[in-house]
Amino acid sequence: MKISLLTDAPKHNLALMKLSTYHKSMGDSVLLNMSIIPADYTYASVLFEKNIKEFIANEYGGPAFSQHKPLRPEIECGFPDYGLYPDNDFSLGYTFRPCFRRCSFCKVDIMERGDMRHHSINTFVNPNYKKIRLLNNNTFMDRRWRETFQEIWDADLTVIDENGYDLRLLDMEKADALKRTKFQGMIHFAWDRMEDEKEILCGLSLLKQYKIKGHIYVLIGYDTTIEEDLYRCQKLVDFGQDPYIMPFKRTDHNKRFKRFFDTFMWRKYKTIKEAWENYK
Repeated sequence: MKISLLTDAPKHNLALMKLSTYHKSMGDSVLLNMSIIPADYTYASVLFEKNIKEFIANEYGGPAFSQHKPLRPEIECGFPDYGLYPDNDFSLGYTFRPCFRRCSFCKVDIMERGDMRHHSINTFVNPNYKKIRLLNNNTFMDRRWRETFQEIWDADLTVIDENGYDLRLLDMEKADALKRTKFQGMIHFAWDRMEDEKEILCGLSLLKQYKIKGHIYVLIGYDTTIEEDLYRCQKLVDFGQDPYIMPFKRTDHNKRFKRFFDTFMWRKYKTIKEAWENYK
């Protein structure tokens, strides 16, 4: 059989990599994003809702759909087909999939509700690569998170931080683990909700104490005011971190606020509020 795999994911797609492994083990030929070539069976894994109608397939899945369709167990437990993305130089997978926060703006609770287990990095690490791209949604919610870090250190791997770490769960032991780990680029964190301020500020204090420079996502346009957005960003700057604005809705105001931070012109002013008033 000829199997066609389609996706709008720009860099990688773990589900399709596992489907590829499964079908190749059955003797099938597999093509990625070659929709012009006729196939016996087609899968489409769609990341962005706007692209749903762009694909014609026998089976659909991915974050674009409100109802999550998991892979069959015999496919899910398979080793990823790294040949599907030959230009990538990293291993790809999960050691822990769920996040139990259940934030109303996030799809993780829908997408990752099934698999609650801890997994070793050895279930997906390619020994030819010295980098690992973790897709974990909240590593520190895993009771066995220490094992994940120890395996990474033992294999001398560099981590590509895909989804970041929960500032609300940070303590001295976790901060020390992050500090000991080799990362490609900055580590990602987030401050999404005002109600988490106390825990976030404790986490920021630990980042400062351990001299960890992060990329802090700031959700705007969901349930915060512009005053609260400016306040959160100012606090991050006070702790030596740079805010990265994530608009929930791409209104003119939210896009303008994001452009304001992306230009870094605010660094010329004493406060974020003063910079914003001048930018407007």
